[in-house]
Amino acid sequence: MTMEFCIGQHNAHYEGVYSAQERDWRRVCAVDKADHIAGLLGAAVAKVGNVLEVGCGTGAVLARLSAIGVGRDFTGIDVIDPATNLEIDDAASAPFRWSSYDGVTIPFADGSFDLVYASHVLEHVPEPRAFLHELARVARTFVYVEVPCELHARTNRRALQSTLDIGHINFYTPDTFRLVLETAGLRVTGFGTYDHSLPVHAFHSSRVKGLAKSIVRKSLLSVGPAFATRLATYHCGALCRRDEAQALPRDR
Repeated sequence: MTMEFCIGQHNAHYEGVYSAQERDWRRVCAVDKADHIAGLLGAAVAKVGNVLEVGCGTGAVLARLSAIGVGRDFTGIDVIDPATNLEIDDAASAPFRWSSYDGVTIPFADGSFDLVYASHVLEHVPEPRAFLHELARVARTFVYVEVPCELHARTNRRALQSTLDIGHINFYTPDTFRLVLETAGLRVTGFGTYDHSLPVHAFHSSRVKGLAKSIVRKSLLSVGPAFATRLATYHCGALCRRDEAQALPRDR
C-alpha cells in the first residue's frame, strides 16, 4: 500500500521576501539558464529585440541575458509581484519592465515579443498545455522552455515529495517534455540536455565536493544524454516556434 503525498499550499515556497542566500542562489543559477538560451539561439540571437520572461522571480535571468547581449528590451512577469525580490538596481532607467499577472492569461497582445521564455516554470503550472499556448500566443518568433527532467531510474517517492514541497507538480523525462511541447502546438527547433555548472554544484557544499559531483555527472552526460537522463536529474531546454497545425486542445 502506498502512502499519500503531503500536499501543502502550492508554490508557497516562493512567497515572501527571499533571504540573502536564496538571492545568491538564484543569481548563480541564472547564469546557466541564460547561457542555455543563448547557446540554442546561436546566430539567431541577432533577431531578438524584445524579450519576455514568464515567471521572472528576482529578474536575475533577464539581467544575465542583457549582460551577454541577448535582446535589448526586457519584460518580466510573475504571479508574485516581482518588486518584492528584484535584483536589478536602478531598474527605472534600464530597459526592464516588471509586473504581476494572474498566472493564466499573459497580459500582452499576440506576437508582442521576439523571444518568450519560461525557465523552470512548466513543472509548477496546473495546466501545462494552456500555459504553453499562452507563451506561443505572445511570441513573434521564438519560445524557449526549460525543465528539470526528474523522472529516471533513481526517482523514488521521497524525491517526488521533496520537489513537490517546492511546487513541482509535473514531472518529466526528455521524451515526455518534448511530447508536451509538440502537443501544445510548438515545433522544437533546438534541444539541449544540461548539467549544472561548477558554481551551482558547489553552492550548497564546497568547491571540492562540487567538482567531484560535476565530474561524475558530466562523465555520464558524455556517454550520451539518453543514458545520463535515465540515471539522474538533468535539465532539458527547448527552443521552439509556433506550429498550430500540431496543437491539441488546451488542458482544462
